Amino acid sequence: MDESRTAVVRPAETEELDRALAVWQHAHVVRRNGRPLPAGHVTASAARVRRPGALVLIALDGDAVVGTVAGEQGLAQDGAGAPVPGLMHLCLLSVAPDRWGHRLGHLLLDAVAAEAAERGYERLQLWTHADNLRANRLYKSLRFRRTGRALIDPWGELLVQYQRPVAG
Repeated sequence: MDESRTAVVRPAETEELDRALAVWQHAHVVRRNGRPLPAGHVTASAARVRRPGALVLIALDGDAVVGTVAGEQGLAQDGAGAPVPGLMHLCLLSVAPDRWGHRLGHLLLDAVAAEAAERGYERLQLWTHADNLRANRLYKSLRFRRTGRALIDPWGELLVQYQRPVAG
């Protein structure tokens, strides 16, 4: 059975944001072999999902949050500059590790793309770790393409940027 069919994707309510962030943190700890995210990064991400205009979607299986993705207005200069018209920046895409491979990432990205289109965005962008093979396969399967941009994150790991038209 396709277990993604049991999940429902919808906007997170304010009281669900902590549960969504917990899924994101847990997925990172598992993917990073037990190494937790720095507290400052977690605090900044918690503030990010509570900003006005932020879009946070969750995948629910019953009452359990099993996935999340956030979208916000894309900014120039890697988030430090002015708004880039038509660009939605995606972050915090995570699926509960016991649900990896169950197509929840597809559901979340399809839903955020549909919401971006309704909000008038034309392009989606995101950054991911170059060594996160599962994520890289997912983005390529959904017609995201690498832009050629890369950065080293605060932990010394390589990040690569992807973009695609909202219409995909």
